[in-house]
Amino acid sequence: MMRFSFMVLILVLSFGTQANDTPEKAVSSLFSALSHAAKEKPNIPMLKKLFHPEAKVYGVHFTKDTPSLMAISSTEFIKLLDKVPEKGFYECEVVRKVQTYDRFAQVYSVAETRFNREQKQPDFTGVNSIQLYKHDNEWQILSLYYQIESPSHPINLEGAKSGVCL
Repeated sequence: MMRFSFMVLILVLSFGTQANDTPEKAVSSLFSALSHAAKEKPNIPMLKKLFHPEAKVYGVHFTKDTPSLMAISSTEFIKLLDKVPEKGFYECEVVRKVQTYDRFAQVYSVAETRFNREQKQPDFTGVNSIQLYKHDNEWQILSLYYQIESPSHPINLEGAKSGVCL
């Protein structure tokens, strides 16, 4: 019995530690961790694991076609998300391009956001530039730069279909 328990423990630990062993898995984990139902928090423990302690988050939002850049630490970003919101938040990544060299990776990603998982049209679409570093055997996010689509500059889905998540 003890031998069986030890083997189960080893299996559980190995699956948990290899969750982000590729840049693709790390980015998928990011969008999964950000997504949540109404009155539920995002997956804060996963976000803390995904972001390198020195990571930065940059975001561009538009107000009447005027861009505004936000730049904060990943710790501040996670604190902003660590609450129970009234609405759901579902990220659906529809485009991803990955370039990797040794312990370096950059990812171009397009994600649609819906406040209700079942709705057809996204509430908004954004483009993301994600830089990652391979620490030991796991990829961590060093920087996340996102920009919400503006009506004057639509994002090209490059043949992908809206609502069909990667």
